This record gives sequence, structure tokens and C-alpha cells, in this order.
Amino acid sequence: MSSKSNHEQDLLLFLSKNQDYVTSKDLLEVLNVSQKTVYRLINKINNEYEYEDGPLIISERGRGYKLDYEKFINYQKSNNKYKEIQFSPNERRKRIMEELLLSSPKPINVYHLFSHYNVGDSVTFNDEQIMSEELKKYNLVLERKNRTLAIIGEEVNIRKAIKDIIEIFNTIDIDDLKRNQELNFNQYDVLLISDQLRKIEEDLDITIPYPYNVNIFSHLYILLSRSRKVPTRLFTDKVSNEEMENMKKDILYPVARAIVHNIEKYLNSSLPDSEIYFLYQYLVSSRMQGSLAKTSAYSSEVIQVTKAYIEGMSTSLGIDIDNQSIFTELANHIKPMLNRLVHKIRIKNSLLSQIKVTYEEVFLGVTNVSELVSEKFNLPAINDDENGFITLYFAKAIETGRHQRPIKILIMCTTGIGTSELLKAKVSKKFPELEIVDVVASRNTQMLKEKYSDAELILSTVHIKEEVPIPYLLVSAMFTIDDQKRLQGKIEEIYHGD
Repeated sequence: MSSKSNHEQDLLLFLSKNQDYVTSKDLLEVLNVSQKTVYRLINKINNEYEYEDGPLIISERGRGYKLDYEKFINYQKSNNKYKEIQFSPNERRKRIMEELLLSSPKPINVYHLFSHYNVGDSVTFNDEQIMSEELKKYNLVLERKNRTLAIIGEEVNIRKAIKDIIEIFNTIDIDDLKRNQELNFNQYDVLLISDQLRKIEEDLDITIPYPYNVNIFSHLYILLSRSRKVPTRLFTDKVSNEEMENMKKDILYPVARAIVHNIEKYLNSSLPDSEIYFLYQYLVSSRMQGSLAKTSAYSSEVIQVTKAYIEGMSTSLGIDIDNQSIFTELANHIKPMLNRLVHKIRIKNSLLSQIKVTYEEVFLGVTNVSELVSEKFNLPAINDDENGFITLYFAKAIETGRHQRPIKILIMCTTGIGTSELLKAKVSKKFPELEIVDVVASRNTQMLKEKYSDAELILSTVHIKEEVPIPYLLVSAMFTIDDQKRLQGKIEEIYHGD
């Protein structure tokens, strides 16, 4: 996250770019502070960086203030405190939007926002246009008045934008936050929120797995950050009486209320009731593991959507997906997902790129089915993060189904009797998932395709010199450990080759 602004740095940078005197009025507008604070800053700088031949900042009655530029250059050479950091245009805009979002709806001076980046007016104007378009995605407006910028919009949209724009919220490891000081998180806030997450899990007798716990953590951390920068009376979002009453009937309501109450005590200030509703939405949008998840009933919509995915994927992949093997797990994901879609809560899928590569066909199928589901049930568009999560449920069901399906094999030796029967007994004992169709003689290889068209593998105690239509594996009649390992590898090849 961005570090806090440094008024001393802003003051020196502004004076360094204005070779002539500037008035105290100009400094008031740039720094957005009182005249008393301007005097204090100048005295502090001159006292701290005092030179034998005069101060760093020169003052003259009636003209204002001016920086002794040569002294400033010498100071920069000996101290890197004010060296400018290079950011890409995209990084620059994100940092500026972060500052505006955290302070919304309070306006911030344009010079203060851009002074660290050493850019001209044309770049500033271009950045404003790009940021304005980006914020429209969240129904937020970038408003310019005189020489200030402010972001205007509903609180719920402001927080969603903060979470998306500050990318670290999508990649954090909550346990790592307690140890890694370089992440620049407020450690007291981290400890408080971690305690609240534990309290939620204890009160509900559940576990909130990754990445749902990160989503709740981010929501609460942003709440704390916003509450310190902006009076809560400016959080104008309203929740309807009907929504509040429905929430109060849910088992999650008292938990959400208790957590918000704990945060109020921590901040030593009251929060609007809408904060309980916001947190409640994050809870009902999270996947939970434990007794609560097992006893929760499914709405008719959850049931219909889950069945639509199973039927759609069966058609897409051309296989019969066992409804019972996947329904409960998938429904437990669909239930909070529907709430996320309605309330535009996004869960970042950190494995998405790997899922797309590893399960390409399944992911494409899920993406297509999701489009049909959205249209059929009048749902918002289902994003790739959600499609990635759903893909894993079907990939698991397919892998499980493959391993449950018996592989049909033939056992072959020179005569078809004796050693082959011994091999059959050993294979049946070690690999019960195999279906031994028959024991055949090696001389009958030509009739294999016609008689055993559904056989997938031949286990043979003799080397087959002729070309056979079925894959085969040469093993010893004693079926050694090495033979067993090689057969296991062949089984995996067959399952994954389906």
C-alpha cells in the first residue's frame, strides 16, 4: 500500500519547481493545510537543514518563499530521502486512485497527487481521462473542481474499487502479514482482524478456507482504513428495511453484528448499521467448511443452477457425470457464488492460469455452460475466477469417475493356461479395479480385435512380435514389484488418456 504523504517533501518539491517566490496562499492550496502548519513546516525544514550561509527556504515579506536551489541540489546528493521513485504510468495511476479512493469524497489538490511523479500537465490530463474511465466500471465519478480531484459514489462501490486496484489484497497470505513488515500493513489492524476471523469460525463452528478468508480480511481492513480517513457520517449507503429484516433472521446476523461492535470499540467511534449488512454479505458469500455448511439447506435456485451445470457439462464433455458424486460439493460452491454475483463480490482465483492450462477442455466447457446459466437464470455474467473454481469440481469428478471405471484387460501366455492363471490370480489381488476379460494364448493374436474389441490392455508373459491392435505390457509370470509398478503407470496412462 502507498505510504502516507509527506508534507515536507511536497513543500520542497513544489518550491524546487518554482524558481521565483511563491506566496503562502499558493502553499496553502498545494498542501491543503493551515497557514500555521505552513509556517511550522518551513521552520522545521530550515532548522533541520541549517546551512552556515543561510536557510534552505528563503522568506521575504510581501513576496513569500523561495528555495535556495543550489543548496537543495547539494542536499539531494547527500541524502536520498527526496529522490524520486520511478513508476510506470499504470502504477502511477493506481497509486493516485488509491489515495483518492481512501479519502473519498474529500477532494485532494492535483499538485499534491502528481508532484511525486515529475509529469507535466498533458500527462496529468491524460491520466485523469484514463482514471475516469476505469472508475466508471464501479459506477464511480472522478470529479474535478478548480485544482482538486475527488471520487464520488456509493461506499460499497468505493470499497470494491479499492480492493481491485490495490492488488496486494488479492495475493496476501494472512499468516504472512503478521511476520512480514515489508508489506506495510498496520500490524495492530492485522492482529485485530485475525482475531475477528477466529471468532467467526469459533462462533459458527466452521472453517473459512482460502481465498474466502482473505476476502473478509480485505473488507475489514479497508473499513478500518476508510474510517480513519473519512467521517463515517459520509458513508451514505442505505440498506432497505426488507433487506435488514431478512438479514436478522439468518444465523450469521448476530456474528456480523458482534464483529462490527468489536471494530467500533477498537476505533472508539460508531459505525452505521449498513456495516453489519456489508459484513453479512461477505459471510454469506463465503464457502464454509464444518457443521454449518453440512446442515444448510439449498434454495430451489441453487438446486436448479447446480443441476444445470451438471447436465451442461455432461453434454459438453460427452460423458455421463454422476450426479450424486458431484452435486453436494458443487451446490456448496454455487450457494455463496449466487450471492457474490448479486452483490458484485469478487473472489480472486490465484490458480486460474494453471487451471486453464491443466484442464483446458473442462474450463472451456464450464465457461460456455456459465454463459447459458447466466442467461437462463437471469444472473450477472460469471467471471473467469468463478469458472476456474467450478472447473476444479468437474475435474475432480471426472478423475474420480475414471478411477472407478474398471479397465478391461487380457492376460496372455504361450498356451493360455498354467502360468497365465497364476498371473491372473496375482493381478486380481493387487489390482481389484481391473476387469480381466479373458486368458488367451499368444498364437491367437489375429482374432483379438474381433473377439475382444473393448479390451484396453494385454498383460503378456511373452514378447509379442506381431503388431497387435491392443496396447500390451510384458510382465513376468511371478508378477514382481517392478511389474506392478509398470502396470500402475500403464493404468494411469489409460485413465488420463480417456
